[in-house]
Amino acid sequence: MTKRSDIIDNSDRYITRDTPKGLVYTDNLGWIDLGHANPTGAERLWQQMVMPYGGDDTWFEVNYHQSMSTNVFATGITTGIYRRFLVRRGLSEHLLQGVALSIFMGTSHQFESLQNLWPYIVLTDSGYSAEDLVSNLLGFCQAVNYADYTSYLHICPKEKAYRIWDHYGPVGEYKNKSVLPLIFPDPLEKTGNLKPYSGTLPIFMSSIKPVASPEYVRELSL
Repeated sequence: MTKRSDIIDNSDRYITRDTPKGLVYTDNLGWIDLGHANPTGAERLWQQMVMPYGGDDTWFEVNYHQSMSTNVFATGITTGIYRRFLVRRGLSEHLLQGVALSIFMGTSHQFESLQNLWPYIVLTDSGYSAEDLVSNLLGFCQAVNYADYTSYLHICPKEKAYRIWDHYGPVGEYKNKSVLPLIFPDPLEKTGNLKPYSGTLPIFMSSIKPVASPEYVRELSL
């Protein structure tokens, strides 16, 4: 669950793809959770795609999970979504990226839905928080393209980010089940009816399309 105190900008530290945590507001992608945008988790998935193991001559096995740790009634618990797949050998890199995106975003949706269930929903507003899926997608694209796209983010000064937070309220109050960013107009610069609206993705985040055909990928039971 993100808090107002999580907000940072480049005056706190120079933000890169490896920045482990923090919340930034950007003019082109809205709120971005740098923990979600960190590519480490997606890199573990992508490594399995490009360095296959297990399976047979036709298929190799991929394991992927997203998890969280929290306290429930003073007891620490870890929960998450754990999935196994068979992926066809010999696919082009572009097809592998599409299969990986399907696995990654499908797991992300299941994980966000999990956070909307009891008891997690009474502990956090993180389930489908406006910044979650777009931040996840940013991290995925950085992982599979071996890139740092931080310089493409139009990161706003903290003063503007605070102003947006204070006007609209906590970002977790806004739910977004799409990977399209939710843009919050600056109350200082705009007049009239101030409402968040869906933005568009830059080309580096929209060039890979999910591939879920059973010809290429099949989910296994745990």
